[in-house]
Amino acid sequence: MNIAIRMLKVSTFILWAVIIFFSVTSVYSVMNLGVNVGEVQMHPSSNGVTLALPFSIDNSGYYEIADLNLTTRATDPSGTVLDLTETFVSSIPQGTIINASHKIEIGLDDIMALDYTSLLLEDSEFNVEIFAALNFARAVPVQLSTSTTIPWGAPLANFFVGDISVDNIANGEASMRLSFENHAILDLEGTLKLEVYAAGSSQDLVASSVTGISVRSGQSFDQRIYVNVNPQDALKLTSGARVHVVFETPMFTVEWDEQYG
Repeated sequence: MNIAIRMLKVSTFILWAVIIFFSVTSVYSVMNLGVNVGEVQMHPSSNGVTLALPFSIDNSGYYEIADLNLTTRATDPSGTVLDLTETFVSSIPQGTIINASHKIEIGLDDIMALDYTSLLLEDSEFNVEIFAALNFARAVPVQLSTSTTIPWGAPLANFFVGDISVDNIANGEASMRLSFENHAILDLEGTLKLEVYAAGSSQDLVASSVTGISVRSGQSFDQRIYVNVNPQDALKLTSGARVHVVFETPMFTVEWDEQYG
């Protein structure tokens, strides 16, 4: 009986020694885990933009890292989710470094489902929450989280419609200044339609214009464009008139109202 008790004590001691050793080395491994997240890079894609999040993990600990799951959630300023993406790495052996890139796809159709007019006319930013979960030696779970912001450049930033200058009232020839800056990473190609309605009326169309737009990323548009004015309606181009803007591209159509005069 005494021998059995002594063996049990020895086994218990060994078990606790193993548990303590594993606990200490696991903590050491966690403390020496090297995680580096690079700057998010934004690139144009076929249906919107792609955010590339480069990262590296240096496993300098004593154990294999298993089941790494990197999850990102991108939201607009109001908190609406634009994208939820996961990247999975099954194993990072002890003493190795992995370099990878996590990609976040944001389609223009997702942006159009939001209050898209402000995103097209005003620079803003997206919020990106980053969650990482992994296991040391397939036994010790670890979770990490952080967040960052991604600047969003408006394709029609500082949009401005100037007063109409009537060049030849008899022929209905007129022009107006139109300007904006393409702060987006996407080139802008489309058709801009302007409809000017008399002050206080939603149906009295007094002038209109259709202009082809081609502005590369980072460039500006500032031109006087041709406007068709009904000669009998020229006097209605007063302060308070409403300009209805319709911008059509192969990827989206947006429309909004501007104040004239």
